[in-house]
Amino acid sequence: MSSPSQEQSRSARLREYQGRLDAAARLVAVLGAVVRGREVRGWREAEPPEVRFAASAPDGAPGLPAAVWVALRQDDTATVLDALTAASDQSFVVAEHEQMGEGYRLQTVQERLPLPDVELLLAQLAGVLDIPADVLAVIGQWGLEDPRTAGEVNALLDSRFGAAGQERPATVQRGDGLVMSVQEAADVLQLSPAQTKVLTTLVRRVGVTITA
Repeated sequence: MSSPSQEQSRSARLREYQGRLDAAARLVAVLGAVVRGREVRGWREAEPPEVRFAASAPDGAPGLPAAVWVALRQDDTATVLDALTAASDQSFVVAEHEQMGEGYRLQTVQERLPLPDVELLLAQLAGVLDIPADVLAVIGQWGLEDPRTAGEVNALLDSRFGAAGQERPATVQRGDGLVMSVQEAADVLQLSPAQTKVLTTLVRRVGVTITA
């Protein structure tokens, strides 16, 4: 029979566990906004985004299915969290106690609850969106209610895929057909932030083709 102090400890741990779930739900909601923002900017790749997402699992990881991208698109946070929990090997220790085991020896038994694997989601989205996973994690921690979130999400997506509703993609094209994003060109040329901004403006307004 547990003591009052053990029950208090368990209640505190359950509150902490719920806090972890709430934080995961907050992050997933933001990532859903990122996915929807990506799609409204047009998807020009041959593969649908959910297929590309399912194929972008980190090496050695089982990966999340295409249905997770669809759930993010639909703002279905509960379905995403269920999928992240099913794919997770992480757990949270709520309480532990000792009981008599084989050979009449005391052994510690832990009560554990599953945790969603948000790191796997971040890794797969980073592969599809070309946005570092740690950047997505920071914005996700802010939550949708934070006034910084919407602006930062739009800024990240605009820099890579152009503004929503814009017909011309912000890309640089060589004469032989090679196409790269402005950010990729800036990385290759080692442009400063100011120079990258100028190149982005030129590409969006007039287009840029580089010939040999």
